[in-house]
Amino acid sequence: MQMHDTTSSETKKIKRARLAELELAGKPPQTALLVRRGLTIRETKGGILVPRLHYSVAPSRDPELNPQWKLAERKVYTSQASWDREMEIVDQAGGGELVFADTLVTYWKKIVIEDPRWQPDPEWTVQGGGDHGKTNPTAIERAYVDFEGTIIFAGEYYQPGKEVWQHTPEIKRMPDFKRMDPCYFDPTAFDMTLQRSQRAGQAAERAKSIAELYQEAGIEVFSPFAGDRSDVSFAARLQLHWADLENREPTVKIDCRNYSETPQFGLHPWDCPNLLWELMRARRQKLSAQQLLIRNTSEAILDKDNHARDAMKYMVMSHPEPAQKSLERRVSERVAVIREKAVEPNSDAAATMAVLQCQKIMREEEAEEMDEPFYYGGNARRIIQRLERRRRLGWGR
Repeated sequence: MQMHDTTSSETKKIKRARLAELELAGKPPQTALLVRRGLTIRETKGGILVPRLHYSVAPSRDPELNPQWKLAERKVYTSQASWDREMEIVDQAGGGELVFADTLVTYWKKIVIEDPRWQPDPEWTVQGGGDHGKTNPTAIERAYVDFEGTIIFAGEYYQPGKEVWQHTPEIKRMPDFKRMDPCYFDPTAFDMTLQRSQRAGQAAERAKSIAELYQEAGIEVFSPFAGDRSDVSFAARLQLHWADLENREPTVKIDCRNYSETPQFGLHPWDCPNLLWELMRARRQKLSAQQLLIRNTSEAILDKDNHARDAMKYMVMSHPEPAQKSLERRVSERVAVIREKAVEPNSDAAATMAVLQCQKIMREEEAEEMDEPFYYGGNARRIIQRLERRRRLGWGR
């Protein structure tokens, strides 16, 4: 009687496993034996057989038989190290790896705006992030959020070795700085840590914070960031914004026409060279061979050259809402669609029809704007931002 193919296949698997067990007998523990391509087996000191299964065991995923599968699948991963850890079973992969450089180099033309003619839409919202330093640089990053929710970093201040009163005039010169609402700042800058000197015969002065010194100098847009400050979380979030760029546009972009391999201190009205410089250098911590024996590969990112990156982190991790188009703009766009759908778009009849529809469209847009529930979604966030702005303007007075 002829056996079924499935039975024959199972029999072959059992035979291969039994032969592997016999071949391992007498060999040193942890000796790996190749059973078939993509499948190895080893025996521990306690005599337990441990198989190791690689994706190439499936013919449809074997790079020698179907190289296109690996090429397509590799694009899903944001770095070679993450691919090696997940798919190639390389436990040591990732230690000391560059976090963002691979993606930036591969998709530079998509992520980095180098066109000198580029300008933000006047109706896009403007937000920012900041990180104060004295010996280290003080960094302010300005970002625009378009109607689709894409975040575009365009403009920065990056300067070490100065006091608050020295930074303030330069920061105020940044275009659209007054439109930043809010500019998320390092929360430690709001701690009352600066003790004022006490002079004889004068009333004792209370301690002040870095943020309060900026406020006294006329900068009131800083708001303490209260979200997730983890660098690992930020790296994962930014890589999501830059995932699958073969098939879509990035949702975080950086405007820069003057990138350099060294820091460029000072005010950059429309470019972010220092932000790109820090992102290109961001690297994960590397464990020693002895540490890897008792610990997993580190996901932590080195706490170095991360001042503009921290400012970017506060902005990205705040999850900003897309900008809202003005009422006039929404109405004009709907009217333009009506004219385009007319039989003769440039005729007087098409223009008359558009004018007749204009008032109706305006009433619909106003009603939709007024009736939108305030207790969830974008409106709730905007209400909270307004409350924070009012609190900030009255803070310290």
